[in-house]
Amino acid sequence: MRLLVVEDDPGLLEALDDGLAARGFAVDRAGSAEHALELLRLNPCDLIVLDLGLPAMDGLSVLRMLREKNDAVPVLILTARGEVTDRVAGLNAGADDYVQKPFAFPELVARIHALLRRSGPVASSVLRVGDIELDPGRFEVRRRGVSISLTAKEFAILEYFMRHAGELVTRTMILEHCWDESYDGLSNLVDVHVSRLRRKLDVPGGTLLLHSIRGAGFILDERAR
Repeated sequence: MRLLVVEDDPGLLEALDDGLAARGFAVDRAGSAEHALELLRLNPCDLIVLDLGLPAMDGLSVLRMLREKNDAVPVLILTARGEVTDRVAGLNAGADDYVQKPFAFPELVARIHALLRRSGPVASSVLRVGDIELDPGRFEVRRRGVSISLTAKEFAILEYFMRHAGELVTRTMILEHCWDESYDGLSNLVDVHVSRLRRKLDVPGGTLLLHSIRGAGFILDERAR
């Protein structure tokens, strides 16, 4: 899943990028409201982590602009402002959740996953397709009860497939949701990662679930094709 993290503290921004990328997220970074709005015009994202105390235009202004345009992307406010009035102002402006600094990183990740579940088609915290189970909170994947070790990028791709099980997923969709803005759109990195993922999912006695559709993309489907 692709996140936009908007934070004017360079050290915290880098730490959030590193930590979230290690959990399988693709992270776009912005140090100002203006940069954040530019990135949002260029790339879709699944969730925004938004600091309120930004230089020039503040986070609440960004949030109000998004909601005025009927953009329903989930927004988690991350800020040092801890007064009840500040929390109420953020929620009234359209925020979906609120985390106060300093914060525990595991809690931040848990809240991100909770918002993604709430906004997506899958209500359960554990995703299941056929005999594959993926637990985003625990960063675990099992097939037929056996743990499968995936890289962060493979995990992100599989999670995206599972959230769109039975649907055609194009290479462009994978790039937009599983890579940040620095990806090379002309390379074959999607095919390389999907091929590695398919090999890891191919266990003895297991049904082929990840199918390639020539000239179109891929489908994760438990029905034989």
